[in-house]
Amino acid sequence: MSTDKRKRRNGNPSQNSEPATKRFQVPRACERCKSLRRGCEERRPCSRCIRAGVANDCTASSYPSITPSSPSGYGAPAEWAQVVEVAGSPVVTECSQLFFEHCYPTIPIVTPEYISRLQMDVAADQRSVEAAVLLVAFCAYVLLHVDEAASRPESAIPRDHKQYGTSLLDSASAVYRIYCWNLTPSLDACLLSFFLYAGQTRLSRHSQTFLFLRQTTGLWALVKDRQPASIDGKELFNRLFWVLLASERSHAIRYGRSITLHITPDTPDLDVLKEALPGLWSLAALFRPIDSAFMAIMNREAVFSPPSPEILDVTERAINAAIPPRFPFQDMQKANLRITKLWLRIVIWQLRLRLGYLTEAARQRNLTYQYPLDVARELVLSTRDLPIHAIKVHGVGLTEKLFDIASAVVDVMAGIPQAPRQRHTEVEGPPEDDLGYVRGLMVQLPGGQDVYDGLLERHLEQALHSPLQNQAVLSRTLDESPR
Repeated sequence: MSTDKRKRRNGNPSQNSEPATKRFQVPRACERCKSLRRGCEERRPCSRCIRAGVANDCTASSYPSITPSSPSGYGAPAEWAQVVEVAGSPVVTECSQLFFEHCYPTIPIVTPEYISRLQMDVAADQRSVEAAVLLVAFCAYVLLHVDEAASRPESAIPRDHKQYGTSLLDSASAVYRIYCWNLTPSLDACLLSFFLYAGQTRLSRHSQTFLFLRQTTGLWALVKDRQPASIDGKELFNRLFWVLLASERSHAIRYGRSITLHITPDTPDLDVLKEALPGLWSLAALFRPIDSAFMAIMNREAVFSPPSPEILDVTERAINAAIPPRFPFQDMQKANLRITKLWLRIVIWQLRLRLGYLTEAARQRNLTYQYPLDVARELVLSTRDLPIHAIKVHGVGLTEKLFDIASAVVDVMAGIPQAPRQRHTEVEGPPEDDLGYVRGLMVQLPGGQDVYDGLLERHLEQALHSPLQNQAVLSRTLDESPR
């Protein structure tokens, strides 16, 4: 250690050294302890308030007033000003309307009353940091997922709503990192982290996506022992669990991650959602069988007992039974559930292929090498009656799933080029047509044209080595379009 460094460490800097910049620290003491000028702790309620019998009044000390003129010493002044401006603007009301029209059927984790309460909190107290950032993160999520955001007459939302949504997401994320890390775990904190995660997912920012996803599941686990006092709050908190379970397990499959949320006796009851929220119930039912044993196979974990075909068989049967045909689903629910179900079948097929469980002698089609061709055909039949906006609203997640399905079809076509072609009717066309449909659908979705179409084309060129066959398949896929 140099002499100058040692002097600075001992508090005797050189006279020529510039004074160290004073670092801003967010106060952690509760209001009562701060007024008494007594020591406090991060836990809420703190022990001092508990001993005084005022545990219910123990709240965190006020944060700096959230005004656009906040001094630069607090950090991120421009982002801070945007959060304040948007949180109290008509943009929140418009985004709320769009959310309940387009997003609520899939993720019913907030209600109109909940959003109104946040707006009142911001209007009544400019220091309500958590409520303000949550509203802006919520707006960013809606703007990034709903294409109709700026198409309404006299809309307060800018016409380039995607760029505006990205700006709001970046501002909310910056303010979150400065002010919200030390907030007491709560339903608001869980939802704030979730909407930041979902926004980062839409922009394919993979590191930030994983960070906020882990943050959300960790907050949910902390809040579980101190659930919201109101009945509505508990209901939203329980719904959030199943949304997070589906999100985390879908992310874990796509990116080789582990899972942290598990089904235990303390898990919120799923069956209470079956009649009131059939879309969420079915989505949770699709991912419920994707447990730790399944993920151990998926991630090639070193386990004492080798994987068995029964694990995959049980998982697939549960997935096939997850979507009751009698449920009155909306188009956006149909799109998410149908594509996700077929994608999970492909995931299981790929595991069977890797483990050597497939055979041409099998009586069940899902145990044969050609099974992805059946999945692609079912995808065509189950999505061609859906409007494109009902699929696009789910973001890049469905784009990635369609890419995985299309890639599996290409692998099969490359692996069995000499297989005899059966006579195809109007109902069942050749696999090249189905691949063309899937590709045509994929390029219309977020990230499809910019990222995944190029990846699929390279996969086609590498897998189909025959120039004639390669040219024929490429021309079919480019000509086919689902709309």
